[in-house]
Amino acid sequence: MERLSEQENLFVQMIALNGMKSLANERTLQAFYHILRGRRANQTLQDVHLFRLYPYYRLFPHLLREQWEEILQQLIGQGYIREKDLDRNKTTFVLTDEGEKWVSQGWTTYGVDQWLGLFHQHPWVNGHLQTFWLRLHLMVQTLSCLLEGNPSFYPVVQDRQIQSFVKSQLHDPTHRKRWMDGVFAELYKALEVLPSDIQPLLVKQFSGAHQTALTMQQLAYQEKLPPSLIRVKWRFGVASVMIQVKETPDLYPLLAALLPEEQSGGSQMSSSAQETYRLLQKQIPIEKIAQIRGITRNTVEDHLVDIAFHEPAWDASPYLTDEARRQILETSARLHTRRLRLIREALDDRYSYLQIRLALAIGEARR
Repeated sequence: MERLSEQENLFVQMIALNGMKSLANERTLQAFYHILRGRRANQTLQDVHLFRLYPYYRLFPHLLREQWEEILQQLIGQGYIREKDLDRNKTTFVLTDEGEKWVSQGWTTYGVDQWLGLFHQHPWVNGHLQTFWLRLHLMVQTLSCLLEGNPSFYPVVQDRQIQSFVKSQLHDPTHRKRWMDGVFAELYKALEVLPSDIQPLLVKQFSGAHQTALTMQQLAYQEKLPPSLIRVKWRFGVASVMIQVKETPDLYPLLAALLPEEQSGGSQMSSSAQETYRLLQKQIPIEKIAQIRGITRNTVEDHLVDIAFHEPAWDASPYLTDEARRQILETSARLHTRRLRLIREALDDRYSYLQIRLALAIGEARR
C-alpha cells in the first residue's frame, strides 16, 4: 500500500472529517469514501444532493480503499470520531468535540472555504469539470504544436472521445484558424481574474510545443504544499473558468464550445434517468417503463428520485401527495434524520420507501 506523506495525510483527514460531518448518525463510514472517489451509484449521487456535498464529489478520485481505512483508523485513534451501531449490522459514526475543534482549526489554517465554496454555489460544475479540462488541455497542446508547425505529436490526453471532439473542432480549416488566432487571448482573459496563486496551477499543467505539463505531485513539491491541497485549488481554478465562460459566452465563444453539451440544458440527470423521464412524460407506468427498458423496478424508482432532484417542474403527484410530502418532511425535520427506516417507522409505515425518498428529494431541490 502506498502511504500518504504526513502533511498530505493530515490535509486529507481534515477534508474527510469536515465532509463526513453531514453524514454522522446517517450513513456508514464508507459512504463518504464513495463520494470522494466519485462513485456513480444512485445512492452516492443522491447522498451528494441530500446532504449538499457537491464540493466533495470526485474530489480525490484516486484515493485507495487502504488509504481510506488508514485515515479512518487515525481519526478514530485520535478521538475525532467514534463508531456506533446504525442498524442491521451496519456501523455509523459521530464526531467528538475534539474532532469538531480540530477540523475547524484546519479549515481556517488552509482557507478551504474559498476553494470549495464555489461548488455549493454552482453544483453543475462538478459533473463536467473533468471533461472540460481534458478538452481544454488537449486543445491547448494541439494548437501550440500546430502553430509551431508540428502536426505529429503525442497527445497528452489519451481518451478517444476527447480526441475525437478536438479533431471535430479543428477539422474545418476556417474554424481551425479561428481557434489558432483566438483561443490564447480568451484563455488569458479567463485566467487573469483568478487569484495569483491559482493561475500557475493551471498554466503549468498545460502541455505544448515547448512545455511539458507538471503533475500535481511536482506542483506540490514546488509550492511546498500537500498534493491534495494543490488539487483542491486547481479544481477551484478550472471551475472558475467554466463559470465565467458559461455566464458570459459572448466573451468566450471558443472556450464555450468546450463546455460539455449536457450542461447547456441545465440537467444533471444521468442519461438513463433522462430516458425514463421521457417515458414518464408519456404517462407510461413504472412497471411498463421497466419492461420497455429492460431494467428493474428499483432502477426506475432510483430514476424517479433523480428526476425529483433535477426537474422542479416534474409533477410527482401520481406517486406522492402534497400531504404525504409535508408529513414526511416534518417527520424528517423533527427527528433530525434522513434515514428512511426511522422516518417510515415514525409514520407507522404509512408511506413507502419510494415516497419517502421522493419527499426528501423534492424538499432538498426546493431549498
